[in-house]
Amino acid sequence: MAVICQERLRKGMEVMKPLIDEEDSDGISDEEQENTFLPVKTHYQLENEEGITFIQTLTHLLKGNIGTGLLGLPLAIKNAGIVVGPISLVFIGVISVHCMHILVRCSHSLCQRMKKSSLGYSDTVSCAMEVGPLTALQKRASWGRYVVDFFLVITQLGFCGVYVVFLAENVKQVHEGFLESKIAPMNINATGSSSEKRNTDLRIYMLCFLPFLVLLVFIRDLKSLSLLSLLANLSMAVSLVIIYQYIVRDLADPRKLPPVVGWKKYPLFFGTAVFAFEGIGVFSLERNFLHLVNKSHMGHDNTQTCRTSVKFQSKVLPLENRMKDSARFPQALNIGMAIVMALYISLATLGYMRFGDEVKGSITLNLPQDKWLYQSVKILYSFGIFVTYSIQFYVPAEILTPVVTSRVRQKWKLLSELVVRALLVCSTCAVAVLIPRLDLVISFVGAVSSSTLGLILPPLVEILTFYKENLSLLTIFKDVFIAVVGFVGFLTGTYVTVEEIIYPASTVLANATGSFPTDVNATDLVVGLK
Repeated sequence: MAVICQERLRKGMEVMKPLIDEEDSDGISDEEQENTFLPVKTHYQLENEEGITFIQTLTHLLKGNIGTGLLGLPLAIKNAGIVVGPISLVFIGVISVHCMHILVRCSHSLCQRMKKSSLGYSDTVSCAMEVGPLTALQKRASWGRYVVDFFLVITQLGFCGVYVVFLAENVKQVHEGFLESKIAPMNINATGSSSEKRNTDLRIYMLCFLPFLVLLVFIRDLKSLSLLSLLANLSMAVSLVIIYQYIVRDLADPRKLPPVVGWKKYPLFFGTAVFAFEGIGVFSLERNFLHLVNKSHMGHDNTQTCRTSVKFQSKVLPLENRMKDSARFPQALNIGMAIVMALYISLATLGYMRFGDEVKGSITLNLPQDKWLYQSVKILYSFGIFVTYSIQFYVPAEILTPVVTSRVRQKWKLLSELVVRALLVCSTCAVAVLIPRLDLVISFVGAVSSSTLGLILPPLVEILTFYKENLSLLTIFKDVFIAVVGFVGFLTGTYVTVEEIIYPASTVLANATGSFPTDVNATDLVVGLK
């Protein structure tokens, strides 16, 4: 027992050493402090972790991009055109990967200057403002952390809202399109009531999921979700294989599809594409949480371990910090994201060629409803998304719950945390109910928050971090260009999406290729009844 205590004390001193060194360096000038570097091993690997291999890092990068954003890309191609869409997807993908490299590089430099063992996204932005050239930014460096945390919360809750819509639409199709079609022939006299059941409002399904989601997020020990997470990853991988084998059949002639679509639809493409590439940050969070829980030596206090780390994790930095040989991380990132882009472009293009103008917010909704194999795809993928909801939810929950629990007495802390979690779940469900269109929710979240975190902030952080190193005009122009692209996408994507949310009937009718019966309600067209 004494040996165990000594070992824990030794590890605790190793963790505290960077903080102690920082206190001892108060008398050092700024220039000397910036030139003082941490040992490479200390910086590149988080404390108390063994590190992950190159193949494991590559696997995490690939698994982190299998989500609802991927399934929504065929519709994104429809909003851009069969020629412009894939080209734009490559362009956004290259910029996104470059911004990931920028964050890693800035994090390295700032860690060395600030004598930190590792920095997450929010701390990287805060430190960049602190060392930047503008006094106004230096005095308000903490604002950078708040801004990143704010958009991170919006992004994660937005993801959760997308998941609610996705679950409702897919379960609705399985229940009404497949199960009831088997029961209907057994009761021919009840055709009227059967027809009514098939038109059940999509929002009813969302509300049915609400209590199950609340119970799911009440699981505060992430280790309990590790097995479910593994099963979720396997189910989504199997689903993708089945989707691919279906869409490669009966592909339409691409020359019959519009090469370019009007500019009013392009912002919707932009939001969906950025949303898809931003998914990498979430999986980094998930894997880091589970790794910390499994490696924890804190006994019953696993929840506290996760709560301490969650606030500073984002983007690709957790994976980079955990690699055994972090010098190979850029190579892993390039290979992994190249595979991801190939997956995105192929599924998006083939999906649009297969379904044309009938493609829906998720390609799973285009699969046949009368065959159990393709209905099972919706069930498997929905299971994976249901489990992923809890992982995504941990990020905003662990950022926001301490704000509330710190203001209540100890005996009310657990109850107050559960109440906050329940209210946050209700907020995601409310967003889904108010905007029951999967494509619009994805585009809105991508345009508002994903573009900010993935395109606008990284190049600005690079300018602030390396301004003393005589940045070339080409680098400054490149950074400004990326930030402007992100900002324009932010404005136009938000405007177009909000316009379609406010005026859905006119949008749907304008995009319709055929005539509608006179008794069709415009509301039914946008409720998501597929």
